[in-house]
Amino acid sequence: MKKYIINSFLMLTAVFGLNACKNAMDEHIEVVNVDNTVDLVQKIAAQPNLSKFSEYIKSTGYDQLLSSSQNYTVWAPTNDALATLDAAISSDAAKLKDFVANHIALTTIEAAKNPNDTTRVLLNNKKYATIIGNKFEEASITDAGKFVKNGVLYTLDKPVPTKQNVWDYMLGSTDAALQTSYISNISTMVIDSANATIIGYTSLGRPIFAPNPPMVSRNAYWTAVADLRAENQQYTFFMLQDAAFTSEANKLSPYFLTGDKFALVRDFTVKGLYTQDKLPDTLLSTRGVKIPVSKAAIVKSYRASNGIVYVMSALPFRLKDKVPVFKIEGELPSGFRTDKTGNTLYRLKLDDKGLPYKDIEVYDHAFSEFYIEYLRSTVPIVKYKVYARAIAGAAGDAQVAAFTQRYFIYNPITSTPTAPVYDLFATQVVNPLNYNEVLLGEFTPKALSTLSIRLTAAASTAKNVNTLILDYLRFEPILP
Repeated sequence: MKKYIINSFLMLTAVFGLNACKNAMDEHIEVVNVDNTVDLVQKIAAQPNLSKFSEYIKSTGYDQLLSSSQNYTVWAPTNDALATLDAAISSDAAKLKDFVANHIALTTIEAAKNPNDTTRVLLNNKKYATIIGNKFEEASITDAGKFVKNGVLYTLDKPVPTKQNVWDYMLGSTDAALQTSYISNISTMVIDSANATIIGYTSLGRPIFAPNPPMVSRNAYWTAVADLRAENQQYTFFMLQDAAFTSEANKLSPYFLTGDKFALVRDFTVKGLYTQDKLPDTLLSTRGVKIPVSKAAIVKSYRASNGIVYVMSALPFRLKDKVPVFKIEGELPSGFRTDKTGNTLYRLKLDDKGLPYKDIEVYDHAFSEFYIEYLRSTVPIVKYKVYARAIAGAAGDAQVAAFTQRYFIYNPITSTPTAPVYDLFATQVVNPLNYNEVLLGEFTPKALSTLSIRLTAAASTAKNVNTLILDYLRFEPILP
């Protein structure tokens, strides 16, 4: 046995020794593959097939950058590749400098080991390039890379001109004039949070700013949908030609009134880049609405620096997707009665089918007509059936008796800035261990505005009488 243990130990030692030798050899190979005698400027200048790009590097001043001690990666188009470069770029000093920067990245980037490996690389002009296997954007990398003392050099078979981002392409396009005009002109004033003074925080952790905070104008699309200028993101964006844009907006007018155009365009953006060969028949917008996509309706496309743009002749949204069923979750309140403090419990429990649910309970707070407030922005004007689920008496719940709670809804027509009016919408008797939804009634918004609901306790200070419980409210539109 002793001999067996010794032999096993010697075999393991030999295996580890071989691995160590292999690793040392790999490192040695990596070292000898680096030419530490030259920098990137010298390496590019020494290659006859890169003489044109070398000339561009010197004329734009990037020879100073690429001869520094910092490491860079350069993807250099060959002379044959640059023969196809647009003269509008090569003859314009600013555009040429941007073009060269579009082929340089800070730090050393090794070649992909797998043809399906995908990398997003920040370039020197603040754009991003997508590298998939041996493809640098639309160009092919034609060699394994030449390492020098301050980085690595790859050669390309095509030039890669700087692309516009999605936002800039939309602004410069005439293919969807009505849509472009509308989106580019929707702006809103917002608090300049970078320069505003914070004097406190709400119970939900939101900042409270000092009176009269500084305000700035910002395009509403950037804040409410997606910032299509962001180079570090990727989007699929749809531009709808004028006739189809008008038709789709008109379909939404009865439900969104003057907000019909915004209700339409807020679902033109998808997170991620979907090229035409991978474009499904349905995508989800940034807010989760289904976008029906027919490839036959694609008029043209543009590969942007941060995604792809499709100009469409049709994009026929379904009404039930634009005016959907929605829920207000009880455990996600917007606020509480400001002059009181309740004993608020955020609960995770199991229902009668063993399924988990989250809800809110305010129990034994000793305040008459305590309320929880919920907000929902821009609810379409349509009749809804409103259902509620509120579960009392489950394991661990002190509320084992039936109680009554009420729902009040803000009335934008009769309210004034100093005297808000909340109309009683429904009264709910919460019976113990009722896990079913309860129909509260039907509701139609009086205006296209924020829906504000107050879940209000009984006019009593008694424990077990003025309790509030809510799992969710569900609004189901009654559509034609």
